[in-house]
Amino acid sequence: MTRSETKLLLQLFNYANHTSKSMKSGVIDDALGFLNAVKVTFQNNMQKYDQFLKVLRDFSAKRIYISRVKSKLKMLFKGHKSLILEFNSFVPKKHQIKLLSLDNGELAELPWDVLDIICEKLDFDDLFSFPGVCKNWWTFHKSNFLSSQEPLLVRFTGYHTHSYSFISIHNKKVYDLNMMNCFQQPKCVYVGVSSGFFIFARENNSFVLFNPFTRKELVIHATFTVNHITIYQYQALLAFEKCSQEYVLLLLCKESSRLYAYQSRYSRWCIYSTLKPEEVVVDFVVLNNIIYVVTNNANIGVLNLNSRNIKFLNLKNTPDKLPSKTSFNLANCDDQLLLIHLQLYTRRQVYKIDLSTMNYVKMKSLGDIALFYVSRKNCRALSNPQRFGYRSNYVYEVNSFSKCGMYDWNDHRLSYYKRSAGDFNFDWCFRHFVCQGSVRSDFNLFDWCFTHLKYQVDYSLVE
Repeated sequence: MTRSETKLLLQLFNYANHTSKSMKSGVIDDALGFLNAVKVTFQNNMQKYDQFLKVLRDFSAKRIYISRVKSKLKMLFKGHKSLILEFNSFVPKKHQIKLLSLDNGELAELPWDVLDIICEKLDFDDLFSFPGVCKNWWTFHKSNFLSSQEPLLVRFTGYHTHSYSFISIHNKKVYDLNMMNCFQQPKCVYVGVSSGFFIFARENNSFVLFNPFTRKELVIHATFTVNHITIYQYQALLAFEKCSQEYVLLLLCKESSRLYAYQSRYSRWCIYSTLKPEEVVVDFVVLNNIIYVVTNNANIGVLNLNSRNIKFLNLKNTPDKLPSKTSFNLANCDDQLLLIHLQLYTRRQVYKIDLSTMNYVKMKSLGDIALFYVSRKNCRALSNPQRFGYRSNYVYEVNSFSKCGMYDWNDHRLSYYKRSAGDFNFDWCFRHFVCQGSVRSDFNLFDWCFTHLKYQVDYSLVE
């Protein structure tokens, strides 16, 4: 989205609301999200998007009145009720586009068991249109999907045919993300998913963050050269400032071993360093509104967002013999900090970091915890995983080589089940269900997504 396009839309909204004042950043972000939603909706028919921009330009040039804008947009958005609802949220009632209602004059309000059945039939994109006919859809959707702690498998297929999808192993459901097909190589490369946002490195030396749940898009221009070719080039974490719309984007560049941080409150990038020779940050996590990092020497520190410093913790009972120094991960499970080592062909180790006594506490097993691991990237932990059909004390691993696996933490034979994603079904990696079909692709990339996680940071906690 260009600044000129955003400016045209804000001119319309300012006029409709009888104000010449600059809008708050939250409203501007919502307007950007609306622009992106229009573009994504008409991505296969960009002529309609051009018509939408022409309406905005004509209004800006005073060639048409706002009443004419309303009638033109009503025709353009016909059949796209989610766009109409989003547009209506920006303008007063007299300028809103009237939706066609049901015979009784009101939107339907359906029982939740009926909504369950309907949800099974809808693709992810359809979920945004359904509020136009169902009065209580968003309440149901936020409760059952967006707030669910179920791990969703993210699948990206490419290079020749691109598609994104969410996979619910527990519900045997695939949600196709057609709205995200515009984020394709070679123009951009997938970096990861954090706080509900998909993060991409783009060819114009920028990063784009897109939330498929809200259709909000953020674009951050980099002050360093962005590699938009290699999938495993970056590891990312997005956290929002507590009680604010400001945010922090952490990027760990694997090639240079540099840790970059972008803070929207300052609109600038900075680089964090351990200030120790040959010691670099290899992972990070948010716990209790504080960002913790771990280095290749298993030193754990706190990231100070008010400066460019990392404050390392003086932990006791540090392990005498550390495994390979490149495969440490941090995880937050029920407000408990875990240090995990998960390298193939070496003995797996997990430590609980007791911040009250400043101790490493070695765990013999994961207990009632399952780990969801992305090879060479990150690891997330979930307690009581049986509620979603996963096993306690197990590791569920995905990578970019069209393979996935599960293994018992205490099985030190280090031989775990793997199977090609060419035989894809809801059980191709976890052996939960009978094979029900296959998806053929020249390439598959997998990741884990927890829709309920929105990381928050508090600047006042670290001085």
